Amino acid sequence: MSLHIRDLIALPELRSHLLSGADGLEREVRWAHVCELPDPSEWLGEGDVLMTTGLGVPAEPQAQREYVQRLADAGIAGMMIGEHMQAPDNLDALADCAQQLGFPVMLTEYGVPFAAVTRAIIDANQKEEYQRRSALARVYESARLSITGLSLAALVERLEADIQCRLYVLVLETLLPWDEQLAPLPDTQRTALLASRPRHGEQQPMLRRHTLPQGEALSIELSTDQSCLLVVTGDRLPDYGLLHHLTAVLGLEVQRRQAERERRLRLGSELIDDLLHQRLGHEQASQRLHEQLPGLTLNQAVFSVARAPGLHGKTETLLRLLNERLLVRIQGEELILLHADGLQPLLSEQLDLNLGSSAPLQSLQRSAEALREALLACAHTHAQRRVCCFAELETDTPWLPRTPDEAMRAFRSVLGALHAYDQAQGTALLQTLQVFLEENRSWLHAAKRLHVHKQTLVYRIRRIETISGRSMDSTADVATLWFALQSRWVVADLPNTP
Repeated sequence: MSLHIRDLIALPELRSHLLSGADGLEREVRWAHVCELPDPSEWLGEGDVLMTTGLGVPAEPQAQREYVQRLADAGIAGMMIGEHMQAPDNLDALADCAQQLGFPVMLTEYGVPFAAVTRAIIDANQKEEYQRRSALARVYESARLSITGLSLAALVERLEADIQCRLYVLVLETLLPWDEQLAPLPDTQRTALLASRPRHGEQQPMLRRHTLPQGEALSIELSTDQSCLLVVTGDRLPDYGLLHHLTAVLGLEVQRRQAERERRLRLGSELIDDLLHQRLGHEQASQRLHEQLPGLTLNQAVFSVARAPGLHGKTETLLRLLNERLLVRIQGEELILLHADGLQPLLSEQLDLNLGSSAPLQSLQRSAEALREALLACAHTHAQRRVCCFAELETDTPWLPRTPDEAMRAFRSVLGALHAYDQAQGTALLQTLQVFLEENRSWLHAAKRLHVHKQTLVYRIRRIETISGRSMDSTADVATLWFALQSRWVVADLPNTP
């Protein structure tokens, strides 16, 4: 516990009282030193208390003001003058200036040795160091327990009790909890921290102190994961040394859990791929599914699909969602999920993506068919319907296929020749067409997204028109190509691709 000017005055053995500067009673005291020189600020620093018999205090009023001003500017905590010793009889100018600056000036009775003041500060600092070491020992005991299986939320709760502060482990970009089991930052504090974030391009200090609507907060990035931010709030915030130990303990635990998430992502992706390509026997597939999604029955399990460019940028969100609730595979611009039916609205909201979902799996041998159902349902999603299930395909989009067979026929009749050309020549004209139409036939935007020159894109589109027999200048042809492309995703990247 730190010592303040108020605490010095409260110690009865020091027999001191305040002369002026009541606004500075909460100044922290680190040391006390005797100095009788005309300018003690050259010898004392921030947090020091100047003890003087008054020998160095000038008698002239303006000189007294300048004397106090120098002490305040140097960050000195306050000054203590021995009564009835060598100070000038008139200290009014000194007291007035000290009052204006909030610089505490104390008078100490003649019989009190200055050594007693120093001893009191040493005792207080020893008690604070003991408390700090005790807190540090408790922090590492909590770290030991986390290795034996303590959850991250339970570890944070123990650390809060260890240092008597509130701890929030957050995603740096959004200031949302790094894990769904962790407590969120209160809305008012989150708003204040987001507003105080450095502008893009500005250097981010390792440790930042924030002024909040109620009190202050410290924030520091975890060294093991710079996308993870630790925010500390409370009446008495920890010093940097203790904060460093906190980030070390939490950083190792976050790193361990991140590695476990990435392992689950990899295993889930491999299992989905094996299911879709029928590489596993029923017993082996059932065992692996049970290991990764315990409690999920095939009658509950569904495939869901989202399509969007830049899905790898959502990997962090996907990792946070991997809590024995779903398996994930990123396949080009497709996100394939295997999970319990009913999670679709939550997943769509958290990923900010439209989601198409299959009928319940029922049998592992139906995996490829279920994925086609999810792809077809995804083609029926739009801004007003962000989640669509296969069972709901009697919908407001009657021009799209309603079954995988319909999708197969639509794709083959319109884009079959183009697909065959891609397969024979090793080209990617279907992808070019998809991007060109998604970018509303903008040559500039489509070329940029495809990373090709505009003239290269022009050549490809002309080749597409020749092979497909349809023109980009015809609204009817463009609509037909677009609807056929929606069917393409139902039949592509699966066994028996046309």
